Amino acid sequence: MDSGQNQALAQLWKRLAKVREFSFNASNGPGSATDWRGHGRGSIGVEPDERQLLFRERAVFTSSDGHRVEMQNTYRWTLLPEAVRLEHLRRGEPVLLFELQPVTGHGFRSTQPHFCGDDTYSAELLVGKSELELIWQIHGPRKNERLHYHYW
Repeated sequence: MDSGQNQALAQLWKRLAKVREFSFNASNGPGSATDWRGHGRGSIGVEPDERQLLFRERAVFTSSDGHRVEMQNTYRWTLLPEAVRLEHLRRGEPVLLFELQPVTGHGFRSTQPHFCGDDTYSAELLVGKSELELIWQIHGPRKNERLHYHYW
């Protein structure tokens, strides 16, 4: 790994530790049989450790038809030598989502897709001046979805 990639990882890690709020937009494309459309906004409690950060997310999601749902998730970020790992903690059990590796000084991409049943997940993460953007793509027989997260 070159020094530019090391700097990108170090910068991302510092920014992740400072995150306290987030928003996201969910949309679906042609062929999707789900109604996962709308937007959410919430807060994040961050629990830092030397090489891990727990994100305890609480938000309200408003669907495209105006229905509001309270939601909460716990994610674990882990700093690896050449990437950051993102896991969803479901009932305390980690589910590996992505390892995101630097591809530019401000951009990261999942190294391998995540498979959940017939669905394939991939992601990109962008480090902006005032926020982090995590963009998930989900494709499967019934899904063509995009989740666009903003963290600040």
